[in-house]
Amino acid sequence: MVARPPDTHALASVALGDGRAETRTFPLRDCPPDAGWLRVEASGVCGTDVGLFTGALDEPCVLGHHVLGQVAALGDVAASRWALRPSDWVVLEEYLPCGRCAMCHTDRYRLCPDTDLWKGGRRIGLVGTTEEPGLWGGNAQYLHLPPNAVLHRIPGGLAPGLAVWALPLANALDWVLGAGRLGDGETIVILGPGYHGIAAAAVARYAGAKHVVVCGLPRDRARLRFAESLGATTLELGDDDLAGTVAGLTGRPGADVVLDLAASRPETLGDNIRLLGHGGRLVLASPKSPALAGVDTTALIRLTAGIVGVRGRSPQRVQESIALLQRGGLGLEQVPTEEIPLSEVGSMLGRLAAGEGPDTPHVVVRPWLDG
Repeated sequence: MVARPPDTHALASVALGDGRAETRTFPLRDCPPDAGWLRVEASGVCGTDVGLFTGALDEPCVLGHHVLGQVAALGDVAASRWALRPSDWVVLEEYLPCGRCAMCHTDRYRLCPDTDLWKGGRRIGLVGTTEEPGLWGGNAQYLHLPPNAVLHRIPGGLAPGLAVWALPLANALDWVLGAGRLGDGETIVILGPGYHGIAAAAVARYAGAKHVVVCGLPRDRARLRFAESLGATTLELGDDDLAGTVAGLTGRPGADVVLDLAASRPETLGDNIRLLGHGGRLVLASPKSPALAGVDTTALIRLTAGIVGVRGRSPQRVQESIALLQRGGLGLEQVPTEEIPLSEVGSMLGRLAAGEGPDTPHVVVRPWLDG
């Protein structure tokens, strides 16, 4: 089995933890029997990367946790465990679970304490460069595959710009169909037309929702147009009666599902509850700032409604996502891809943090554009 990638060095964009990044060169070494190397083809940028870049890092690291690439080298033990060979195409989940706890044994490794983001757990795109071999994130030409990496094989024919949707689409499947239990003919309101909001709109249409309403701020107008191209109705958020507007659009008194993807004030939780109809489900995917929020318990009881928080996705949703991307027809290929080289990662993350990013939410690092 090939134990060393074909190159001797790799370029990577290193986030310094203070809103700056620099391109560095790292040596590539032979991998041990239980590990490997991934030649990174694309690394999707999401809101978590932006938050980490602007000051939430304890030490410099290579960001990037929505990673697509081709296996470049594998140890014999790793090849057997992952049932992979060099040249196979894979998407890499961010989790680095222990494999021994109750969560890991029930396929809920996203909740394993060893990889829990809120407890300082280890994840792809979050391990410091001081830990060998330094290349622990997708914003690099090569990425180290440790023994506890979670890999999913994908068809080689998928275009990188589409294949890198695999994890955000899997999240959307889990949140809309799993936590939200969206059914055929129902209504969903999606708050936030970002990376995950657009994926959620595609999932809702796939699930047969009668009404898909995507809401955003005036600065999100271009992104709302992308949602419209997927068949959604869009609304700009303002001081108007959002619940009344949604009811007027759908002809129904409330939504079956509200998916909250917005990093907003805690008071908006009450607004979200007012959007719900009887038996409605509010799916909370983005923390409020500050985190504590009051809840109208009478409204929840009157509506027999519920609130559920979500994190990541199940492994089954990743497989479903890959199959849907291969089959086509979701419309995500219509969403433009903004491709950037490693040398522009820092400036792009800074722009996104300032709200000055590109119109499309689909920003993808292509490490080999740097040559």
